[in-house]
Amino acid sequence: MFSTMHRARWAAAVGAALVLPGCADFKNQLLQPQNPGIIDNSAVGSAAAAAALKVGAMGRIKVVYTSSETLWQEAGQVADEYQNADFQPDRNDVDQRTMATNSPYANYGSVTQARGYIRDALAAEYKYEPTKTTDIGELWMALGFIELSLGENFCNGIPLGNNTNGVVDYSSPSFKPLTNNEVFDAAIAHLDSALTSVGSASDSASVFVRRAALVLKARLLVDKGQYAAAAALVPTSAVATNWQYLFTTSTASSSDDNGIWTLNNSVSRVTVGDSVMAYQGKTFTIANAIPFFSLNDPRVPVITGASVKLVAEDGLTPLYLQQIWKNRDDAVALASGIDARMIEAEAKLNANDIAGMMTILNAARATPPKLGGVLQPAAMPPLATPATQDAATSLFFREKAFWQFSRGFRLSDLRRLVRQYKRTQDKVFPSGQHYKGGTYGSDVNFPVPDGELVNPQFHGCIDRNA
Repeated sequence: MFSTMHRARWAAAVGAALVLPGCADFKNQLLQPQNPGIIDNSAVGSAAAAAALKVGAMGRIKVVYTSSETLWQEAGQVADEYQNADFQPDRNDVDQRTMATNSPYANYGSVTQARGYIRDALAAEYKYEPTKTTDIGELWMALGFIELSLGENFCNGIPLGNNTNGVVDYSSPSFKPLTNNEVFDAAIAHLDSALTSVGSASDSASVFVRRAALVLKARLLVDKGQYAAAAALVPTSAVATNWQYLFTTSTASSSDDNGIWTLNNSVSRVTVGDSVMAYQGKTFTIANAIPFFSLNDPRVPVITGASVKLVAEDGLTPLYLQQIWKNRDDAVALASGIDARMIEAEAKLNANDIAGMMTILNAARATPPKLGGVLQPAAMPPLATPATQDAATSLFFREKAFWQFSRGFRLSDLRRLVRQYKRTQDKVFPSGQHYKGGTYGSDVNFPVPDGELVNPQFHGCIDRNA
């Protein structure tokens, strides 16, 4: 279990199969082997092997932020959290919001493959360790998290197919591309399975899994515009503000490094975003971008590359280094109490209770919770109450951006500002002249890549709408 209470001990996933993305909501489907020709049944036919598969599967879900390319960091580039400091054209296309369908970024393959590892682990746990309801619940939670990540970041048209008895049948209805909303529904169903599995158990591990599942389900309800229902799941009595479910990493393998640190602080291929970019003697103003670097907010501490004698990968872009995670193994929160408070504040916003929203936001500023495994922000002065609903919306999403910087929220939030709050994308996403030439495009999500065309039911994105 990855938490502030239990640091993960790494074990290899015993023969975990590499499978196409799957969606199985019934135990009998889960018990079918994934590519039995690859897995020797004797290798997974014990409780110990099932436990190892579970550890391996939980490690796999960290692909959203570990490895050399990460979904959270790339999504932050499509939004305004990071800017391109590399010389690779494909990375610049991500930053410029002009991605081709064969773009190598966003880590789509690894994220979808993680679903297969989770299914394998669930099947083994149900068969060999059915009484380990907390472990089973944590795996269901992980499956919901991976599907949440797909739905929030990729276009409409995501296949969630699964194989049966090791056979891939592309004619199966499960391989039909789904809208983001349908993916959200699948994720909610799996989080409900997590909550059912842990039930009312009061041991610390079960409580921890329950809180994570509640926060993730509430986040999905927000994605669906069900703000009050979302807030009802995560009051402070259920999820305290200082609670975190932390991903931990291992020094044993560079592929397990904190990928945010790797891309920014180590190899310097991205720089922390800002609303102004000085590039090759010119100054560019980036419309709609939050000045994450220059505002000097204690929730997103940043230093310049010059102060640590580093330069950007391209040798030209100003290098700003985030200091939330200063080291390669600093822990990152999958879900947290501050996420719960933002869900409650957004429910107040949508109930036209601006004063109630401000009470929640200012309480968090007065007593900031720890962010990740290291950063403890200093207290901040209260914010003035906005005079209009539109101003309150802008303020809320700005505050939310600082609290949840680089944790996979920002792209989805910008999409929701278009989809739910009816703002046009050119008034939400980074827009105008791009500092490396040309202008920003109109992409508001990642395309499902051409690799999915092996599925005859998939013909590309249904649409690229927010």
